[in-house]
Amino acid sequence: MSWFTPKCPVDSETKAWLDESFGWLIDEFGIEVLRTVDVVLPTEQFFPNNFDGYATSVRELVVRICDYMDVDSDTIDLQLFENLDEFRIHPLASDGTSRGHAIGTYHRHANGKCRVSLDMTRVKNPEAMVATIAHELGHVILLGEDRLDDDYPDHEPMTDLVTVFYGLGVFNANSSFVFEQWTNAQFQGWQASRTGYLAEEEFAYALALFAYLRGEYEPAWKSFLSTNIKSYFKSSLKYLLKTNDTPLAGMSGQQPSDKVA
Repeated sequence: MSWFTPKCPVDSETKAWLDESFGWLIDEFGIEVLRTVDVVLPTEQFFPNNFDGYATSVRELVVRICDYMDVDSDTIDLQLFENLDEFRIHPLASDGTSRGHAIGTYHRHANGKCRVSLDMTRVKNPEAMVATIAHELGHVILLGEDRLDDDYPDHEPMTDLVTVFYGLGVFNANSSFVFEQWTNAQFQGWQASRTGYLAEEEFAYALALFAYLRGEYEPAWKSFLSTNIKSYFKSSLKYLLKTNDTPLAGMSGQQPSDKVA
């Protein structure tokens, strides 16, 4: 009966954009890539080297994630910086209308190399650093390889989807929302902030599409998802398995349409 039909956690317009955009990624990179990539997890299997937060460790981490995302690390001009603005209350304490300072940036050089800059003040959270690196490498894949036009308005949320497609979605989904207590010489408090360009529900639905298309109907890796993401993921996957409500088979390979806000 109708009340037993699982509910999709994203609205119909957002779902349509996610379906279409994920289908475009399949057309670009191939369904076999989607079905054979490793789901990268925060375990010794995928990150065997000790991460000590120093520049050498960060550079090694970038090379490793390049390998997972099929990016040639020799094309990356890696720049490390520290955002130490002494007048900032806290890196997460923005005014609620912006994302604060950039923790990672991408820029394409005229010589063809892609500059990826990373904020070293974020190394205390290795999983967030992995998510940031994966997102910036997503820019390399989409913009650096000329797969999307620079003026495509939704390249940031599309870049988040690339991290899911290449198996880094656990990190980026878990890092999409941050609740943190903070303190300094002047203030003490808490801050909740959104660090990704997709909301938790959107990441969860994208991960469900990923699992659905790989035939992973009870993936072991879901245990690594944060509480909220896992709940939305389970609902999304149940919805897809019950209804098969996704038009991915009909994707044309054209540039994706604008994301509906």
